Amino acid sequence: MPSVPPTAPVPALARFPAAVHEAFHRYRAAGDPGAAEEVVIAAIVDYCPPGPGKLAAASNSARLLEDLGYDSVAVAELIFFLEDLFDVSIQNEDILAISTIGELRACVTRKLAGRPGAP
Repeated sequence: MPSVPPTAPVPALARFPAAVHEAFHRYRAAGDPGAAEEVVIAAIVDYCPPGPGKLAAASNSARLLEDLGYDSVAVAELIFFLEDLFDVSIQNEDILAISTIGELRACVTRKLAGRPGAP
């Protein structure tokens, strides 16, 4: 993880609400996986293509493509954002195995847990 103070502003999160910033700082300071998942959910909501009722279906079993209206470009943008934010690498095999919100959350959590120095 980059050597940035845990409470320093994170430019990538500039458009997100304060609660997301707080969750990211909790993750960065203490390695709280629940806080990281909060940030992942906020990113899913932020990158979700517009459409009526899509976010109402946003549960762990909601499918990114079929239920939320993501296309391959939107999925790629979301993955790139999460990789940059958390300084992880999500491989193509991982991406191909992700179809739901729950699977994406689990993938990011696994990547964070597998980092050197992870709690």
